[in-house]
Amino acid sequence: MRAGLFEHWQAEYAERRVSTFPVRPDKTPAVRGYLGIGRKASEQMAMSFPDATGIGLACRRNRITVLDVDTTDERILADGLAQYGDTPFIVRSGSGHYQAWYRHNGEGRRIRPDTRVPIDILGDGFVVAPPSQAIAGVYQIIRGSLDDLQCLPKMSDASDKSSPSLSAGDSEPHPVTANIRSEPGRTILLGQGRNDDLFRQCLKLARTCKRLEELMDKAMEYNRGYPEPLPADEVLKVIASAWGYEVEGKNWVGYGPRLVMEATLVGSLAAADPRAFALLSILRLQHKADGTFILAKSMTETLKWSINTFRGARDALIERGLIECIHAGGGRPNDPPIYRFKGVNL
Repeated sequence: MRAGLFEHWQAEYAERRVSTFPVRPDKTPAVRGYLGIGRKASEQMAMSFPDATGIGLACRRNRITVLDVDTTDERILADGLAQYGDTPFIVRSGSGHYQAWYRHNGEGRRIRPDTRVPIDILGDGFVVAPPSQAIAGVYQIIRGSLDDLQCLPKMSDASDKSSPSLSAGDSEPHPVTANIRSEPGRTILLGQGRNDDLFRQCLKLARTCKRLEELMDKAMEYNRGYPEPLPADEVLKVIASAWGYEVEGKNWVGYGPRLVMEATLVGSLAAADPRAFALLSILRLQHKADGTFILAKSMTETLKWSINTFRGARDALIERGLIECIHAGGGRPNDPPIYRFKGVNL
């Protein structure tokens, strides 16, 4: 039987260690939790959505940053490559716009870093990937091949332009952005600072809005408070992005750090072995997915567990292939065992 579009290309991307998810023709994700999808979950979606006509990928998750050139003007693309560096992988969207792909280097999601140029830096969120079939047309690779995804260069001029994490505190504005004080308690930003300020404000407002139209009214009113308000179409883009975070349960502004767990893992582990699930949750919350951590019996004091309970939970995670010991320890005083996370869905 011939594979459908998403089923076929999901496998092609997976061979290059890129996890994808199905996208509708209107370029909206067909599944929830798409920003956290790993390759195992992606493979399952290929069986559930074999004939989906669109392919999406989470930028940060797959260590990819996209220079999104929102125009058909090749001169703008050339200028973007001159500023941010050349890349072997370039895509033309169904509407004739361009994407230049790079290796992720900490970039955030920046809408119009230079308000005079229709270019966005997408180091977070998701992008529609080739050869997706959207309403406007087919996404095509016009330079390179999927094999180039494993050797993409980093952007040469974007390390200081990444937007703050949604769960982080306030950060310094971009160094070229001018700040002025226009009303008590509110710092109004010019340039790209307006986008960041409005986006964060929209995330705060979205938590109190029941409908998108309500958020639009409040955001438009907030925008009018800038000495130089953003254009209406730009405001609508910011609103749509913030509302997307809200309806997908990704709006964490004001709530502090959050832990994302795969639904399949919750279903298989939480009920079967709640102690192991609790231990894994604590470890993921405290340690980076690609880092190492100490897992010694002294942890029982913090958890208030017996040593047998602790060892049982630890061993269950090892047996399920969720963690692995890379250093047994005990060879000398103060030589604890060291572990790391295992698997792709971290």
